[in-house]
Amino acid sequence: MLVPTKIYVKELNIINRKKLIHGCAHITGGGLFENLKRVIPDNMCLNINLAKIKIHPIFKWIKKNNIRDSEMIKTFNCGVGFCLIAKKSNVEKIKRIFSKKFEPYEIGFISKEKNVFKVSGKLKW
Repeated sequence: MLVPTKIYVKELNIINRKKLIHGCAHITGGGLFENLKRVIPDNMCLNINLAKIKIHPIFKWIKKNNIRDSEMIKTFNCGVGFCLIAKKSNVEKIKRIFSKKFEPYEIGFISKEKNVFKVSGKLKW
């Protein structure tokens, strides 16, 4: 269980210099929602599709102990270690900066609404 965290400084420095993102969040204790809501403006809504999350095997193993999905996503990152908020037109440019092992993938989008979150889909254990 003690696998070192991937540090994204090299990639983020490149992305930041090229001005390809609007925000980012390291998904640590507090899980996905708590960490992301800190970077979303009040008048915006984060729309996340849980079915798009690529769950790492360690979290599947933890889930086998009858932990509710809501608790898993609240407590763990479930494999989403870092989130970038970017324009759709920048996604391919951003992907090229990362190695195949750590290639980013989309799990949602931001819309102009008063809700903080809209969640769809289910985690695929």
